Amino acid sequence: MYEGFSVLFGIFQQIAVAPLMRMAGSEKACGKQVENSNSNVTHTRTSCMALYDSIILEIENGELGRDLRATDLMGEDRKVFLRNGEGEDSRYRVGFGFYSEGHIRTEMANNAEQTGFLVRAGCPAKYRRVAKGLYRVIALDEQEELLEQEHLPEGVKHEGVVHETLEDHFVFYLEAKPFQIFDRRRKNLHPSPAVTGLNERLASYYWPDPKVGYKDTEQTLSGFIDRAQEYTSDPDGKSVSIIQLFSDICQWGGVRLPTDDPQILKTNLRLAAQQTRDKPAAMNSAWTKLYSIFYPDDFVIYDSRVATALISIAEDTMEESDLSSFRKSYPDLGIVAGRGGTRPRGTRLQWRNAYTSWSAQLDANRLVKKIASILNKRSGENYNLRQLEAILFMEGY
Repeated sequence: MYEGFSVLFGIFQQIAVAPLMRMAGSEKACGKQVENSNSNVTHTRTSCMALYDSIILEIENGELGRDLRATDLMGEDRKVFLRNGEGEDSRYRVGFGFYSEGHIRTEMANNAEQTGFLVRAGCPAKYRRVAKGLYRVIALDEQEELLEQEHLPEGVKHEGVVHETLEDHFVFYLEAKPFQIFDRRRKNLHPSPAVTGLNERLASYYWPDPKVGYKDTEQTLSGFIDRAQEYTSDPDGKSVSIIQLFSDICQWGGVRLPTDDPQILKTNLRLAAQQTRDKPAAMNSAWTKLYSIFYPDDFVIYDSRVATALISIAEDTMEESDLSSFRKSYPDLGIVAGRGGTRPRGTRLQWRNAYTSWSAQLDANRLVKKIASILNKRSGENYNLRQLEAILFMEGY
């Protein structure tokens, strides 16, 4: 994936960390000599930048979440090949370091609170196991507030905040959590520096590339909505025009037009307008965009990015009791398959497959409308669903 990487091998030799032991042999870790009772061999390894430090660096720059699996660090976009005297070794880029698959797969398990091999040998815990294969990064020397506070702006504190409703968790997160992504296609951080606040998040929106910000997108969507309202007044007389509108919406969204049959389109628009679970309308990444244009005050675009954002924020902000209540209140929310950015992301819990789910669309509509209502009441602003879905779209990158 990366060409000409041989020139970096000298740098790699200085900063890459050798794999942690796989319960065999021994290693000098955290200043202690750690030996496996099943081996008489002792190895001593040193490193300029530990994998843990590289993970912290990426979390602070918004490229990784605080809960992660080993596979989150081994995507194809991270893979590089380093030449040695015998050929090439594959490594994965994390922060400014390059690490082997074996190192990455054993890092969190060996350094996990209470259960990790190195922790039981006396080293400080670096991770907390929250589910099978899923770990939460914790700071050394008990300084866990490094991650808990996430650089909240002055005057906004996580401790002591009382959330009166489940939706308040989302409001607080979107208002207070600094936003920044690592644009994998362009290999840079966006925005730089990170921003905080709803308006700042909205100003950081782009689709399909950074040249097209929210103002441009808002104009495009407003044009679609105006056309939809015009066609709604006389759908039978303008069926071909409605199909053209649907085609234009799909082209904007980068998805395939699911039908060119005017009758199918009109039938599903009528079903969507009823918003009832027992009479589902067609659903996929194209249909959800159509409904949001024809019914802009009632429908949010529920695609893989928005679905990812809603689940991630819920898991990141809620304790177990609130998360359980959230799942009961919005039982059909789940994962919508998608790749790119940080998707697919690891999750603490198992979530249903929400792709093509009409009931998940209705839950998403209800949730985002409540979030918008709380935000508007608190701020005195007038955020609409298009703005909220744009913010969530970027959050779910």
